[in-house]
Amino acid sequence: MARRPNQQSDSTYDRRSFLKAGGAGAVAVSLAGCLGGDDGGSGNNGSSQGQGGNGTQSGNADMDPEQIPEGGVFTVGLPEAPAGLNTLATSSSYSFAILDFINEFGTAITPKDFDIRPSLYTDWTIENTEGNDPSPTVLFSVRDGAGLTFTDGESFGVDDVVFTYNYMLENQPGRYVSTIDPIESVETASGNQWDVRMEMNRVVGTYDSNQLQIPILPEHVWSNVDNYQQYEPTANGGPVGLGPGEVTEFNPDTAVELTFRDDFDTLNTLDWVKEDDVLAPGGPFLDTLRFQVFGSQNALNQALLQGNIDATYLGLDSPQQIEQVKESQNRSLVSGPDSGFSYQAFNLRRTPLDDVAFRQAYSFAFDDFYWTENLKRGYALEGDFVMPPGYKKVRPETGADQELLEGPSTQALTFRAAGPESSEPNVQGIRDFLTSGTVISGDQGTFVGSEYPGAITDVTASQTEARHDYSFGPVQSQVLQQADNADQEIRVNGETITEMRDGPLVLLQDPPQDQPQEAKAIQRLVENLHAVGIPIQTQVLDFNTMLDKVYAQEDFDIYPMGWNSLSPFAVSSLYSLFHSDNADADGSSDTLLNNAVGYGLEGNAGADQLISQARGEPDSQRRNDLAGQAVEKIYLDVPYMLLSYDEVQWPVNTADFDGFIQNLTDPGGYSFATEMSQVHQKQG
Repeated sequence: MARRPNQQSDSTYDRRSFLKAGGAGAVAVSLAGCLGGDDGGSGNNGSSQGQGGNGTQSGNADMDPEQIPEGGVFTVGLPEAPAGLNTLATSSSYSFAILDFINEFGTAITPKDFDIRPSLYTDWTIENTEGNDPSPTVLFSVRDGAGLTFTDGESFGVDDVVFTYNYMLENQPGRYVSTIDPIESVETASGNQWDVRMEMNRVVGTYDSNQLQIPILPEHVWSNVDNYQQYEPTANGGPVGLGPGEVTEFNPDTAVELTFRDDFDTLNTLDWVKEDDVLAPGGPFLDTLRFQVFGSQNALNQALLQGNIDATYLGLDSPQQIEQVKESQNRSLVSGPDSGFSYQAFNLRRTPLDDVAFRQAYSFAFDDFYWTENLKRGYALEGDFVMPPGYKKVRPETGADQELLEGPSTQALTFRAAGPESSEPNVQGIRDFLTSGTVISGDQGTFVGSEYPGAITDVTASQTEARHDYSFGPVQSQVLQQADNADQEIRVNGETITEMRDGPLVLLQDPPQDQPQEAKAIQRLVENLHAVGIPIQTQVLDFNTMLDKVYAQEDFDIYPMGWNSLSPFAVSSLYSLFHSDNADADGSSDTLLNNAVGYGLEGNAGADQLISQARGEPDSQRRNDLAGQAVEKIYLDVPYMLLSYDEVQWPVNTADFDGFIQNLTDPGGYSFATEMSQVHQKQG
C-alpha cells in the first residue's frame, strides 16, 4: 500500500501541523501529477522526485513475496489519545495514523520517488487548460468494483465516488476546503470512455494528487449523516472504508486495534506495486496493528526501552533518546530524511522585523554548527531552503552545479564567526552589514566575510537595499545594560528599538525542561545578538499558549516552531505557508491562518507571483522550476530563519519483526503507513 497524503486545508492549521524544533506535526501534502494507467506508465507531465541519493533499502528486497510470513500483532505507542476517527472532522495526527489504513484514494504515491500511480482510479486526464480564462475539465475512470469492498462488506462503485465529491461540496469540511474549492461540479460522465466528469473553475497543476486524492466515502453510510461534525463512526459500526484495516477495538484513552482483512487483495497487487523496487505486493502482512496510549511522552519512552511496545508513532525527539535506543538490546532505529524543518519566524508587520536586511543580519548571529553538531549531536542537518533535501526536485540546486546543502548559494545566511575556529560572532562585520544598507539580494558579492556567487535561479530578493537606516551608539536599553557583552546599541532610523516600540524584541520559546536543546540554542543566539547591540529577551510559553499567541492573536515578534509532512512537490506547502491569501492583513480574520508572519502582504516581502504561477502550472518540470525559484526567493527574504532538517530516527522492534524500509522520508510519520504495510514477523 503506497503512502497517501494527509490532506487538509491549505490555509488553516491544526495541532498536528506543528513541531517544536524537532518534534512532529503535519501540513497539507500536495503532489505533482501524471497521466497514469494500470501499467504504471506516465504521460509527458509525469514527475519523478527522488530522495537525494539516500539509498532507500527495502527489508523485503531479497524475499519472494509469496514467502513473506503472515500474522502477528505489532504494537505502536502513542503519547496521547486519538481525537476520534471521523475522517472529515478530526485533525489529530494520531487519528490519521489509524485512518490511513481505513481510507483509500483515487490515486497513490510511490514511496521512494513520489510518482503518482493508479489506485481506485485507473486513468485520468485534464482538458481545456489553455487560454486566458480556462474552464478545465477532469475526466477519470474508476476501477471495476469486482474484488473491492468496504470494510462492512458492501460493494464499491462509481456512485460512491460521485457521492463523496458532492457530499464534500455541500458540507465543506474544513480539512478539505482548499481541495474542493476549485471544483464546480462532479457527475457521472456520459459515453463509454470515462466514468466521472469533474468541472473546475481554475487550472490546478497538481489536480491528480489533490482533487483526485480525497478519501472515498461509502454512500450507504454517509448519505444518512446530516451533520458530519457530530458524527461518531465508532458508535455506528465504523469507520467504514475501502482500506485493509478494520477497527476491532476502540478505547481511545487506552488502546485502538486494527485487524487487517483477508479480502484486501486488489489495490496491494496492482502491476505498479509489483514493479516497485521498495514495495512487496500483498501487504499488510500483519494480522493486527495495535495502538497503545500512554498519556505522556515519558511513559511512552519507558515502554519502548522496556520492550513493552514494538515502535512509537513518529521518530524520536532528542539525541539522548536516540542514544538510549542504540544501547538497547531489543530495539533498533530506522532512519530517513526529514519531511519538514525547524525554524524561527519573524512578524513582518513590526519594525525592524519588516526589513530583509535586519532579518538577514539576525541570521548571521545564529550558530548553525553549535545547533546541529553540539546540541543535536549530528542528528540534524543545517537548514537553508524551505524544502528539505529529500525533496530535491523542488530545491534550487537541481540542475545547477552546486552540491545539495553545501553549495555556496545555500550558505548566504549562515553563521558569521569572528574567525575560522571561533564560536563568537563577527560583531563588527554584522554591524557594518547593517549600517551599509546592504541586502543579499541575489547578486554576487562578499557579505560579512563570506563570498556569495549569486542566486542559483536568478531570483531577486524583495528588497535590494535596507528599508531602514541603521546606526550604533551608546547602550541605553536595560536589557543590554544587564548583558555582559554589549558595548554598543543599534538605532533604527535614529531611535533605539526600545524607544521605538516601548521594549526590546521578544523571542518566544518553549519551556526549557520540554525543549532543552532549543533553550540552549536560543540562549547562545540571544547572547550573540546582545553582542551585536540588538536588544532582545525571551518569553517562555507552553505550546498551546504559543500557538494562540502566534496564530490567533498574531501578537509576537519572533517564535520557534517547525513543520513536517510538507509536499514533496512544494506548491501546496508554499501556498499554505507563504502566500498572502493565507495571511491576515488587518487582524480582522477569525480564521487561524498558516501564514502568521504576514509574508506577501502589501508592503512586505513576498513571493506570491511565483507561488501562484507554480500552482497553476500543469507541466511538472516547469512547475518544479517555478517552485525552486519561489523557494530561493523566500530564502533571501527570510520570513523564516531555518534551523535544521532532522535526520529522523524511528525506533522499532527488529528482534521479532522484519521488512522495515530504510531511508524513506520520515519513516515513523509521513511514511508510517507504507512502513507498516511491509512489516512482518521474522521467519523462524
